[in-house]
Amino acid sequence: MLKRIKHYIFQFLSFLLVGYGFYLLFLLLLDTFIRIHRPLAMPISALITLALIALTALYYVKHKRLPL
Repeated sequence: MLKRIKHYIFQFLSFLLVGYGFYLLFLLLLDTFIRIHRPLAMPISALITLALIALTALYYVKHKRLPL
């Protein structure tokens, strides 16, 4: 029982770190694109980040790695 609880806690922390990584990636892309072309910075950063989130979600669903 304790082993299962520990497994779910570490899985939750793993997903939390992945989410934080996507947040940091978005901020990095936003800062980069603001320096290149300010009006398109937000849409391009959001599009790239959302595409990577979608690919990651598809990977998690395909390999049954969701914390359910």
